[in-house]
Amino acid sequence: MDLSLQSLLSMARFTVQSPREGARMVMQAKLPMSGRWAAFALMAVMSSVLAHLSFGLLPVDVQAPMGNAMTSPFRTVILQAALMLVASHAIVWIGRWRGGVGTFENVLILMVWLQFILLILQVIQIAIQVVLPPLADIVGFASVGIFLWLLSNFIAEVHKFQSVGKSFVGVIMTLFAMGLVLALVLTPFMAQGVR
Repeated sequence: MDLSLQSLLSMARFTVQSPREGARMVMQAKLPMSGRWAAFALMAVMSSVLAHLSFGLLPVDVQAPMGNAMTSPFRTVILQAALMLVASHAIVWIGRWRGGVGTFENVLILMVWLQFILLILQVIQIAIQVVLPPLADIVGFASVGIFLWLLSNFIAEVHKFQSVGKSFVGVIMTLFAMGLVLALVLTPFMAQGVR
C-alpha cells in the first residue's frame, strides 16, 4: 500500500465514492498490528490539534460555554483515543452479537481510516472558516453526513452484512445509547468544573 500523501488523498476520495470497496482495500493492506496502533495514536493527536485550532478560530462568545472542555490538548488526545477505542470495541461486539464476523484488527484500521477522512474534511472546514465563515457550518453538516455514510458502510463490510440500511439504524441507536452513557458519566465532572 502506497502511504504517500497524494496516494492517501486519492484513496480517501475513492472511499467516499465507494465506501465498501475502500474499506476492503484498507483491510487488505496487511498493516501489522504495531502499525495500526501507531496510526491510531497519530490520528488521536492530529484530531486534537485540529480541534484546538478550530476552537481557537471561533468567536469568544461561542468559545465560552466550551471553555472547560478545551483547556488541555493532552486531555483532548486522551478523550479522542478513548472514544475511538470504545467505538472500535462496540463495533466488534455489537456486530458479532448481530451475526457479524468482523475482527478487532480490521475494525481498528477502519476507524483509523475513517478518522483520516474526517481530518481532511476538518482541514477543509477550517480553511473555509477563515475565508468564508458562514459556509463552515454547511461543511460541518456535510461532514456529519459523510461520517454516518462511511461508518455504516464500513460496519456492513467488516461484518459482511448485506444491508447498509440496517447498519445505519444500528449506528444511530448505538450512538444514542453511548451518548446517554457518556452524559451520565461526564455530568458529575462537568458540574465540578462549573463551580
